[in-house]
Amino acid sequence: MKTVFITGAASGIGLATARRFAADGWFVGLYDINQEGVDKLLQSGEFANACGAYCNVMDRDSIQQALDHFSNQTQGRLDVLVNNAGVLTGGEFHQIDSKAHDMMISINIKGLTDVAQLAFPLLKQTPNSTLLNLCSVSSVQGIPQLAVYSASKFYVNGLTEALNVEWKPYGIRVTCVKPPIVNTAMGASLPEQIMQRMAVDLLPEQVAEAIYRAVPGSNAGYLLGLKAQMMGLVTRLCPWFIRRKMIAYVTSYN
Repeated sequence: MKTVFITGAASGIGLATARRFAADGWFVGLYDINQEGVDKLLQSGEFANACGAYCNVMDRDSIQQALDHFSNQTQGRLDVLVNNAGVLTGGEFHQIDSKAHDMMISINIKGLTDVAQLAFPLLKQTPNSTLLNLCSVSSVQGIPQLAVYSASKFYVNGLTEALNVEWKPYGIRVTCVKPPIVNTAMGASLPEQIMQRMAVDLLPEQVAEAIYRAVPGSNAGYLLGLKAQMMGLVTRLCPWFIRRKMIAYVTSYN
């Protein structure tokens, strides 16, 4: 039985992803800082083959304990790691509390990095394994009022592209998905100015389906949705002054 380990699995995209893999018969590891949420899911009977526990991605010991817990249930097999845990605080850069900036850096960058590094031994010993990082369309072009979040996703994209090459000799495929605004609690927290023109485009279940389909794919990254793909095209083909006008327009800065 194939196995998948998911961080941030108690809600949103993480939970939708867990359900998608479970529907196809995978053994699912649900790991989240929300211990109560994980326990309820495991007790619900929704997952026929699953395990789960507390995992705080800001704590390397907690990550290692979660991976050890999962490995004990799967005899050391880890086919897919979905590096999903992340946070977002939007608003004017100079007005956002420094603690919120620290949290995005700690979880979206350091936490994602630590999860990938600590999971490497399990991925390496599992043939044809995959690391899939949750990225964002905001990794294509810096987004006003999402400056630090956007920058953190640039990091995720860069790490993904580097490890896609570096880990190939070990039989590990590394990729990411880049959704636009998703209809989750995180998506609902975006500043109103951005929401005026950047409407919610995707449901968590649609992102989960894209994640599932990306696992056997060949690309280092996947832009989800027409708007995201158009932004990617404009970024590749157009000079900066045009890209600047586009971003100013879609974020209501014009």
